[in-house]
Amino acid sequence: MKHKMSKIVVKYRGQLEALTGLSEEAYEAADVEDVLVSLMKRHGRDAEKAARSMLIALNGESILLLKRFGTILNEGDILSFLPICAGG
Repeated sequence: MKHKMSKIVVKYRGQLEALTGLSEEAYEAADVEDVLVSLMKRHGRDAEKAARSMLIALNGESILLLKRFGTILNEGDILSFLPICAGG
């Protein structure tokens, strides 16, 4: 059963901000996978591919700690795509 669509804000950083030309935009989506599919439709395959390789955070928490791409979205959520940084 698919969760209801919710209005959320998606924030782009790094390569994804450069590819889309935007720092954020509004989406209606049920889960993170919906956002990725919509991202590809709006901005192309390169943007979607870049998004899948980034750290994705829902309201500041990594989706890896939640249900990954199946993470359910709720009205007013903020989904952020962040560059992965390595340090030493």
